[in-house]
Amino acid sequence: MVVLTSESITPHSREADSKVRSTRIRSAIRGDFDQAQEQIAALVPQPLDPSRSYSAQIHAILRDPIVRGHLPPGAALSEASIAAAVGTSRTPVREALQHLVQEQLVQVYPQVGTRVAPLRVALIREGCFVRRTLECANLLDVVNTITGAQREEIRSLLSRQQAALHDGATDALFQADEEMHRRLFEFAGRSRVWTLIAGTKLHLDRVRWLLLDRIKGHAERILREHTTIVERLMANDTAGFCSEMQKHIDAVAVHLLELRSCLPESYFSD
Repeated sequence: MVVLTSESITPHSREADSKVRSTRIRSAIRGDFDQAQEQIAALVPQPLDPSRSYSAQIHAILRDPIVRGHLPPGAALSEASIAAAVGTSRTPVREALQHLVQEQLVQVYPQVGTRVAPLRVALIREGCFVRRTLECANLLDVVNTITGAQREEIRSLLSRQQAALHDGATDALFQADEEMHRRLFEFAGRSRVWTLIAGTKLHLDRVRWLLLDRIKGHAERILREHTTIVERLMANDTAGFCSEMQKHIDAVAVHLLELRSCLPESYFSD
């Protein structure tokens, strides 16, 4: 048996080994580029609108699939691949990525590149806190001022959720869920508060989509919770209404443990 020592490795062999490593690195980077470009191209519904900000459009194109899990944690997001996919220069792409960095949806890794950020439990719990605090405070007014027409609208939104669940239409279920929560703020004349919440719950929404996609029975759980919330509202039960809403919002953090058990650990950073 021949044992290779540091003295027995020639400069030529070191150079050859270095070339092999470089080739493998370039191949991996090229693979990330090709995969990213293919993923982004599939997410672009139509050519960008030249009358609107390119960076804003690219931001929207990227943010929605990140939040919904179509671009999972760790997915490569190179400026060059995105620019090629959407047909723009790299400048608006860079601006869009910077916005996503500020929202903590992507991270820039030195010597590696830009990738979709992992899920952070601290940010998820922060989103739960904001929603719980503001939604419960809002409900104290809504339960005492809601009109007959508004009651019927809430019942209709619950029926839409039931139909979506029956049809297996996750997108429709999520949208009807969002609309029900949003309308409760609008009933109290607080549409801007919902806009504020929407901007702070992005990380919470990432978990909500994953729960719908990965955890069996989660959609049914949502509908049961919403049904109880609506029942308490129709009964003018202020304490019960707020209590059920709080449990509904906090349940996402509770179910997070179940979600982590069926996802790669690399999806999370804390």
